[in-house]
Amino acid sequence: MSHEISQTTLLRVAAFVIDTLLFALVLILPSSVISYATVWLGGSMKVIALVWYSALAILIAGILFRDGYRGRSLGKRFLGLRIHTPDGKPCSYRRSLLRNVPLIIPVWNAIEVYLVIFSRSSLRTGDRMARTTVTEE
Repeated sequence: MSHEISQTTLLRVAAFVIDTLLFALVLILPSSVISYATVWLGGSMKVIALVWYSALAILIAGILFRDGYRGRSLGKRFLGLRIHTPDGKPCSYRRSLLRNVPLIIPVWNAIEVYLVIFSRSSLRTGDRMARTTVTEE
């Protein structure tokens, strides 16, 4: 059984990779620098833990709300994708939260990846919950 992956699906995956790399650059690099500087200056492990827990909190918030600004994350904007509602409006922050919650829950996130890549409709459960659709511009 052959299943061809659509261009929109490939763009969605690429947009996710771009968003992930941006999060890594913005969060991991500064957190690492701060952690190493803290160790070098003789700081406590509590400070280092606080830096990484703060980065994790920012990462989770970023994943959840990334599609709320004008209906597109930076990766989607760069690749010409947009998220819209049934009435054609861009994805809001509330809908972004709904559609991205499955991405931070272990096992459910693996199901989401499977649905995007192998489902004929490429609607993942997050899109169904938020009643959103990803399209090319």
